[in-house]
Amino acid sequence: MTIRHYGVSGLQRAIRDHVAWAQWFAEQVRGDDRFELVADPPLSLVCFRLRGADEANERLLTQLNASGAVMLSHTRLEGRFTLRLSVGATLATRAHVEGAWRAVRELAERLESGRA
Repeated sequence: MTIRHYGVSGLQRAIRDHVAWAQWFAEQVRGDDRFELVADPPLSLVCFRLRGADEANERLLTQLNASGAVMLSHTRLEGRFTLRLSVGATLATRAHVEGAWRAVRELAERLESGRA
């Protein structure tokens, strides 16, 4: 049904876009000293975290998800609480991924300053 709906080329384009947007998000994480990329994203799943304690990452996840601005999941990698951004929703656009990064960055700043 998916191929019937999108066609092969449409499905390929969607997957390529999602992977490219995830790579863009990973580059933003790499460029911000407050964060670390926990694993290189081979496809459209980005595993990242705030540098430091697990508790700060748990607060970041809880508050981001409660805000409704973005919905992240989590896992533990190398024993550390790790945030996960998955780019793959049917209606996702680059603007959504850019908005997710903006929300992550802004909340991290508020947590750091004690305003959240």
